[in-house]
Amino acid sequence: MNFIWQIFKEIFVFYNEVAVYLIFGFLVAAALHILFPESLVRNHLGKDSFGSVFKSSLFGIPLPLCSCGVVPVATSLKNSGASRGATISFIVSTPQVGADSFLITYSLIGWFFGVFRIVSSFLTALAAGIFVNIFGKDQSPVWFPMDVESREASMIEKLKHSPAYIEYSLLGSLANSLVLGIILAGIISALLPDNFFERYLSSDFLSMLLMLLVAVPMYVCASSSTPIAASLIMKGMSPGAALVFLLAGPATNAMGISAVIKVVGRKSTLIYLGLIAGGSVIMGYLLNLITGFYGKTPVIISHQHDMLPGWLKISGSVMLTAMLAWYYTDQKLIPLLKKKDQVMEKDNLLNVSGMNCMHCSSSVTKAVESVKGTSEVSVSLDNGTVSFNLEDSNRLGQVKTAIAMAGFSVE
Repeated sequence: MNFIWQIFKEIFVFYNEVAVYLIFGFLVAAALHILFPESLVRNHLGKDSFGSVFKSSLFGIPLPLCSCGVVPVATSLKNSGASRGATISFIVSTPQVGADSFLITYSLIGWFFGVFRIVSSFLTALAAGIFVNIFGKDQSPVWFPMDVESREASMIEKLKHSPAYIEYSLLGSLANSLVLGIILAGIISALLPDNFFERYLSSDFLSMLLMLLVAVPMYVCASSSTPIAASLIMKGMSPGAALVFLLAGPATNAMGISAVIKVVGRKSTLIYLGLIAGGSVIMGYLLNLITGFYGKTPVIISHQHDMLPGWLKISGSVMLTAMLAWYYTDQKLIPLLKKKDQVMEKDNLLNVSGMNCMHCSSSVTKAVESVKGTSEVSVSLDNGTVSFNLEDSNRLGQVKTAIAMAGFSVE
């Protein structure tokens, strides 16, 4: 019984620590979404040059997109004329760290680790883009016919819908993985004895390779993986091994790799995976050298300091709990209670592969709605389907094309 209570206690500690930073990160991400339109990003990434790769690596860092949510955006960039190297840089840097995950890192592991995480993400993305531009030029471009209508929302429209964007696009995209990540962090903290990794896996290099093997196929987002990494550091894992997990995990997953192949081709995807693996280990080794020279003082664990007043942390926890409760009630409980299969009531039903989160759902919805004559679009992540009404059945091919342009496979 005491052990179960200890698990709940550790889960609460992690949850209470990250909640207020996560909410603040959502606000920053929403501001970026409002102030920087996608067209601005596209206009700077079209050239097959070092400059486009540099900008792409830089633009991707603050955006709160996960490893599956970044693929539709990257596909849009590619179809709008972005170079293959710039597209790869965006795919690498965007899911590795964002405004929300940086603040959680700052909260749980410290400012030095957080800044080093950003620098590592940027350098890894930059190297991947440069290598792809040099060695991936022999591939034929991925292209989809641009025969659908699209319109980017104005700043006023984005501001009006920013609460829904925070609740569904941002929180919805990581709700499940965030809750699971905090629970796993609490279990690890309660289950493993102190100095576990120093006792049973003393080799920093082997621990980095182990984290790399674990991270590459897993689907984890930057925010949800941070509490897990913090708990592992607390149990004696080297900061470098934790960094490998935080860089490789969010940037890769088994489901997303197939989508990346579709966007940039097999050769560029192999370069992308190789640079993530090699870059993560190199940056992890460098972090271990720095922390080894200065001791682990640059890596500060939240249990060892208290940066914010207790009332503010509790307020953040209450607010995040309310947001999660509303999301699960609105998106899971209410549809379950209705017990209606609304998908079958509509004219058209398509199976869509590659949808994993609310970002994916939003991208597919926008793609279908971009075709004239579509209405009542409904996406089911659980079933992997999209249903809609269509005035002109001859436009069904355009709907499929629009979904494919967004980076998904459709049947």
